[in-house]
Amino acid sequence: MYAALPLIFAVSLSGEEIMKKVDSLPVPKSSESHVRMIIKKGDDIRERKLIVYTKNEGGKRYSATKFLEPADVRGTQFLQISNGETYQFLYLPSLKKSRRISASQKSSSFMGSEITYEDMERRKVDDYEHKLLREDDNVYVVETYPKKNIETQYSKAISWVDKKDFSVLKIELYDKNGKLLKIIENQNSLIKDKYIIPTRTKVFNVQNQNQTEMIVDKLEVDIDVPNRYFSESALGTW
Repeated sequence: MYAALPLIFAVSLSGEEIMKKVDSLPVPKSSESHVRMIIKKGDDIRERKLIVYTKNEGGKRYSATKFLEPADVRGTQFLQISNGETYQFLYLPSLKKSRRISASQKSSSFMGSEITYEDMERRKVDDYEHKLLREDDNVYVVETYPKKNIETQYSKAISWVDKKDFSVLKIELYDKNGKLLKIIENQNSLIKDKYIIPTRTKVFNVQNQNQTEMIVDKLEVDIDVPNRYFSESALGTW
């Protein structure tokens, strides 16, 4: 008779543990990105070029975007400041002034794209419930839905998370009626051997069949970025 051998079971992470690992991935202290935004609506295809600066400092995350081309959007700027809460401001050169994006505007399209202002916010993991739906050798599939007091345009999200590095490969977003609204797919790049950053993101709206793609053509991280980019009062001056 052979002695009984102990059985060893691999213990899966919970949905919450997975999403906390996603949230804790290292991010650059600062960055400069040159990005193309390609908006496809039927046969109409429009390309926009923009520059994005980011900085993480004093417990706050800043992101400042300026549209460079074409002429009809040139000079438009967008500022986002995350400090537990998220504050967003849009500067329109035609009006020569900025306005704050209100809570009621968060579900609105950003610059005619399939990306909304809410999509750009940094959301708190603790504001949501997370459930591991399934997993295979390569990915975790996690369902996320908002807690009762959280305002959002979505009833739930389903995320495909890479088991190797906890980067998000794909997200399905569902509307208030529980119907699939958008599919987001990321192509991620490892920068400086420590930062996993989406350098190509496709957002496909399954309900209207429109698509927006964000392509990073140039990216520099951990560089000196002036603080003036991240001030509401400086919008329209740089």
